[in-house]
Amino acid sequence: MNETVGCLLLHGFAGDMNDILPLAKRLREEGYQVECPTLEGHGTTRREMAKSTRHDWLRSAEEGYKRLRMRADRIVVIGFSMGGLLAFHLATAYPVELLFTLNTPYKYWDVKEAMNYLREDFSTHSRRYIRGLGRIPLSSMLQFRRLLAETKPLLPKITTPYRLLQARRDDTVHAVSAELIASSVSEAAQPQISWYEHSNHMLLHGPDKEEAIAYVLAKITEHFASHGAHARVPT
Repeated sequence: MNETVGCLLLHGFAGDMNDILPLAKRLREEGYQVECPTLEGHGTTRREMAKSTRHDWLRSAEEGYKRLRMRADRIVVIGFSMGGLLAFHLATAYPVELLFTLNTPYKYWDVKEAMNYLREDFSTHSRRYIRGLGRIPLSSMLQFRRLLAETKPLLPKITTPYRLLQARRDDTVHAVSAELIASSVSEAAQPQISWYEHSNHMLLHGPDKEEAIAYVLAKITEHFASHGAHARVPT
């Protein structure tokens, strides 16, 4: 019997599904089952964000996984930025066939890259940073830091086949995070890093978008061709 492949996509801290929408659309077009949950407190107001905790965010991710599991037999989890931290939690608690993270933090807020972007286009990027600082409650930042601290000890338990995408010019996450994460997960995960030279943190909206999307699609196809001959994968 053929099995259906589903992709769970998790957006980033203080973001929403727009973070990962270009990839979600392409996966849907290719025929995969797709689920993109909005994390508790996200995509609404600053007050709602402040009321949510890291436990709420993880519960949102788990609920998305369970909804997708009702439609798909084999699950691929794709986490952008903080969504990658949540993806690690899922991969240690639920069956996950293949794991991707995009610009996921181990070290965060690359001040050097942020200043480079401000110098290059002050009018555009200054508005982005000021708006971001104004809409993120301090309590939420503390919840994020606790989530990061609680996730790091889980990394050696990651045995799911694992692919990392990292932008060299990431202005939010230190690009070295990809190497630190890859060296922290189990060797059984066989982590592979794909670097993107021209993009900042919003990889799926930047100049390397198509290359990144093509990489994810190719790796999913490759994985199921070699590990799941009976999975129903689009051709």
